[in-house]
Amino acid sequence: MEETIELRELIETIWKGKWIIAGLTVLFMVAAAIISLFVLPEKFESKATVQVASEVQDTGIMSSYVAAEFTPNIFSQRIQNVQLMNEGLEENDIQAEFRAADLSATIQSNTDLIDLKYTSTSAEKAKQYLELFIDKTKDRMNTSVKNTLNQLEETYSSEAEQLSGEIEGIVEKYNRLVVSNGLPDILMMQTMVNSQIILSVEDSQLDGLTKVNGKLHNELMQMQAEIESKSTEYRNVLDKYQSVKTGLDSFRPDPFIRVIVEPTLPESPASPNKTLNVAIAMVIGLMAGVGIVFFREYWKNSAPTTASRNNAGKIQS
Repeated sequence: MEETIELRELIETIWKGKWIIAGLTVLFMVAAAIISLFVLPEKFESKATVQVASEVQDTGIMSSYVAAEFTPNIFSQRIQNVQLMNEGLEENDIQAEFRAADLSATIQSNTDLIDLKYTSTSAEKAKQYLELFIDKTKDRMNTSVKNTLNQLEETYSSEAEQLSGEIEGIVEKYNRLVVSNGLPDILMMQTMVNSQIILSVEDSQLDGLTKVNGKLHNELMQMQAEIESKSTEYRNVLDKYQSVKTGLDSFRPDPFIRVIVEPTLPESPASPNKTLNVAIAMVIGLMAGVGIVFFREYWKNSAPTTASRNNAGKIQS
């Protein structure tokens, strides 16, 4: 016959071992309370909300560079960078070490808002350090954009210098061609203006213009077109250079990074949760006690009786 376990037997077994279950449960709860109160360190959690939005201000030519740096993802990665945050602590003469596990940065879905949480051994440190980390991140993002703009400024300056040299070379070549062919000086003026002008021309100058044949005319026109093209390119580069330089001098991370909710000063520790720890210990104690009681009952029932041992001895003899 198959053995069946009646509910009554289960209850009776548990009742027999009630003191074991109760004692083990109390033991686990007391141990959890002692560990929570005297062993586990208290951790305080400061919270803040930051907005990172690169489109809040029209930055002209710099917009693409600003947009590439000032994003919620970049901010989250930088503020959780161990080396960068340790630099911030050292700069403020704080003898502490940043741990990435103590800071969390969660980007709110479909927004440019970031929820920040930082835990420390004291409420004041949690608030102070979170403020420091936010400022250090803003400063590094600001520096990153400025470095990029400095490189851009140097590039435009180099391009402008190169174009200026090319224009000088073409103008010099043009003027030499005018002089060597005995052409009037009025032709040199055409290299300094990009529009037609009306001047009174003397007879001697008209005689000089008659020396311009088709080949020379084409060569002069080609040089004038090249000078005008290079001059237009030079002006465009100068405009970009000036735009970058002006933006660089006035650039600040605000309002691209705004602290919507300032770091809070925790009023009570976030961990350990003493009540939760004791409750968990109570459940574990109950389970352990019930397990021991049933194991004891099983061991008692499975032990061989005296009669069975005697019968086993007779069979062997």
